[in-house]
Amino acid sequence: MKIINIFNKSIIIQNKSFIQFVKYLIVGGFCTIIDISLLYTLVTFIGLNYLIASIISFIISAIINYYLCVNWIFSIRVFKKYYQEFSYYIIISLIGLAINTLLIWSFTEFLGFYFIISKIFAAGGTFVWNFGARKYFLHTIRK
Repeated sequence: MKIINIFNKSIIIQNKSFIQFVKYLIVGGFCTIIDISLLYTLVTFIGLNYLIASIISFIISAIINYYLCVNWIFSIRVFKKYYQEFSYYIIISLIGLAINTLLIWSFTEFLGFYFIISKIFAAGGTFVWNFGARKYFLHTIRK
């Protein structure tokens, strides 16, 4: 009977992680649309360099992502104080920004992709880092 309870608990935990992942896909998709739209606007209409514009759009979408993550996706909070949690979130986001910028630059400069196409590929790579790091460091209680 105990084995069944452990098994059922494992299924519940896996289902919760899957639901969080699906919600993160929705939020990530929404924030990616904001990110790409801002990038396009800043480059096309304002005339900023695509890498500078990408950094600006990434930061704005990361702030929106943080708000949606803590209020809709993840119920477990490792840190009780928001400023501590946000500090870790900033560190994770800065690493994500570095990954994102390096990928956009590489795809655009070396492979000749249009900067928006590069951004789409970079968003996919950054997504994996962001979800995994945020879930592990910010929303998983370790015993």
